Amino acid sequence: MEPSAVPTANPGIVKNERLASIVERCLDSPAAYRLFDMLAAIAQLDLESRVEYVRMVRSSGAYTDEEIHAIERLIVSGAALYFKEAIDQVREEHVQREIRQMLAA
Repeated sequence: MEPSAVPTANPGIVKNERLASIVERCLDSPAAYRLFDMLAAIAQLDLESRVEYVRMVRSSGAYTDEEIHAIERLIVSGAALYFKEAIDQVREEHVQREIRQMLAA
């Protein structure tokens, strides 16, 4: 197959796969879940408060530049809330499936 004929990955599928990976990790790790819960709460604050929080994170010296940028994107854009909602939805689906399995047994 010629290089130009090789199909490229659909960006939407790649994003969904990354989201699914993040969700699964958060479901497996209470600490990761708490982190997204906290970031989602901060993402709901007014913009000035979100920017102030990022400033505090930056000045703490506890995170690398890459981590700070990721935290900033999650908070300022509101993406943390989106991720938290996706995590909660999947968690609820898992609970409902387990309940159905217990009732069917």
